[in-house]
Amino acid sequence: MADEPTPWELHRSMEALRRSVETGFNSLNARLDKLVPVDLFQAYQQAVQRQFDEHEREIAALNAARDAEKNQRSADRRLIGLAVFTAFVSPLVILLIQLWLTGKGT
Repeated sequence: MADEPTPWELHRSMEALRRSVETGFNSLNARLDKLVPVDLFQAYQQAVQRQFDEHEREIAALNAARDAEKNQRSADRRLIGLAVFTAFVSPLVILLIQLWLTGKGT
């Protein structure tokens, strides 16, 4: 019976084990307190997704506006070219036709 622990040693071992388990649970509770509930996390994720969707719509609108502006600039360039042709080249062509007709008539 000399190998068996005394009741006092058993009591000390049980108290040490209880303190160790209590410390472990306190540590676990402290870690669990830092976790975010699932429904709160999902709500956050949905809010982030809505923001991404909104930014995508804004970017698409900006791209569409930029493309429309490019098309407008292209149309403006064509009109400027037509105006230059009309203002400078067509009078020269008319003058050359008149000179040719005048030279042919004499």
